[in-house]
Amino acid sequence: MSMRLLTNFRWWRTGELSSMIIEGDRVVLAPESRSLEHQSGYELVDCGGKILLPKFIDSHCHVLPTGLDLLKLDLSSFGTRQEVLDAVRDWSHAGNGSSEGWILAVQYNQTKFHDSRHITIQELDAISNRPILIRHSNGHASVANSAALQAAGVSDSTPNPAGGEYGRDASGRLNGVLFETAHEYVTSCAPQPGLNEMVEAILAAGVKMAELGIGTASDMMTGRFDLGLELQAYQIAAERGCPIRTRLYIQWREVFGPKGVGLEAFRDLEAGFTNPNRTKIAGVKLFADGAIGSATAAIYGQYSGAESNGVVISPFAKPTEAMNTSGQLIYSAEKLKTMVMIASEAGYQVAVHSIGDYSTDLVLDAFEATGCASRHRLEHAMLLSDSQIERLTQLNPFVTFQPEFLLRFGGTYLKQLGPERTSLLKRSRSVIDAGLRLSFSSDRPIVPGDPRDGIRFAVERGEGFSSAENISFEEAVDAYTVQGAMVNGDLGLMGTLGEGELADYQLVDSVI
Repeated sequence: MSMRLLTNFRWWRTGELSSMIIEGDRVVLAPESRSLEHQSGYELVDCGGKILLPKFIDSHCHVLPTGLDLLKLDLSSFGTRQEVLDAVRDWSHAGNGSSEGWILAVQYNQTKFHDSRHITIQELDAISNRPILIRHSNGHASVANSAALQAAGVSDSTPNPAGGEYGRDASGRLNGVLFETAHEYVTSCAPQPGLNEMVEAILAAGVKMAELGIGTASDMMTGRFDLGLELQAYQIAAERGCPIRTRLYIQWREVFGPKGVGLEAFRDLEAGFTNPNRTKIAGVKLFADGAIGSATAAIYGQYSGAESNGVVISPFAKPTEAMNTSGQLIYSAEKLKTMVMIASEAGYQVAVHSIGDYSTDLVLDAFEATGCASRHRLEHAMLLSDSQIERLTQLNPFVTFQPEFLLRFGGTYLKQLGPERTSLLKRSRSVIDAGLRLSFSSDRPIVPGDPRDGIRFAVERGEGFSSAENISFEEAVDAYTVQGAMVNGDLGLMGTLGEGELADYQLVDSVI
């Protein structure tokens, strides 16, 4: 077993020159300031005075989709409607797309346009008669042309699916905009990746993330394409040396839904993960609402933005008990509670996507009903009131934020929510002061996903966001390391470089 003595590095917490001993892949002497250069029997590693800290843990992202998106048209650099249309046209004329002819683009965001109006089905139809699907940057909506809708069997008479909506114009005809489960359905009709493509995508995503100092990533939607193939792909990628460790959160429906594999078969699949240090199933994932950018996050009150020309910008939930609410609940309150209970009683940690304050209240009701709320995960929670934070302290679930969202989508949030609500998005200071377990993550490929961007924007939130919610540098790094390990069930295995932990460290010139 190899034994290494790392010297001449600055430990990130203290800034002092320190040493650390590693045997195999484990820390046997945690970083400390005393000099150990003259110890015998170790390979001496001079770190050149660099800063040493644990590798980052991205506790909420999408690993496989990150790799697959590298093969699609990226629209993130285009700020006008015409630029987006020209890019799709150029991509189409260059012969890009799948073997079945689909043209797939990502990182579309209509709020960048001066009128915030979605691209229409007619504009996409004018480009090509091949199926075109452009996915919104928030991952909860897309715009399709007629060929894509026809391939999915969607027509003007198709009813809205539960938890979603097919956008329509003033005359009731499809306008190509797809929200939530409608977006998911049409997306699922595009050509699906095979096992080899999945493996290569996971490896490619792992390389990209490792370059950013990330050592472990939680995939938050495993089973999007084919659960069995995806689980196999993650295992093969790990065996082939994927540079990141993966923790997999499985879509609820793929296990417990009417077309799911069932609990017994799922446990058999889970038993096949024989190297949990590299990759493991960590829990079950549910969506409670949508996203702010597509105005589908379930919020109290109304969205500030509104589309013109008869184009519906979002579905609006009917007020309940005289409460004025907007956005999209994916499930009714009772259905959500039942789904959370089923997974919890089966012994799994449940992670629930909830961006709006309205949906968060319903998620907390569901967590409370399990009798073990502190085991489960609240993902995003972008809008939190003081009373909700107080309730969170009583239930004590894990909370996961994505501070990079504020950096990338600040303009979108301002248009959709107005300045007051936007300023108090992602209340890190209040959540930490309340004693809650807060981890940070990226939700890539929604954003580029560099943890250093997240750290910077958590420490100094920037114009338009309340500085009262800034946190310290040390708290921000902890949220990307030790807190990430905790929420993934890996505390004691990684996150601090303590004795006995995996030696997942990085050497950098500067942390931010």
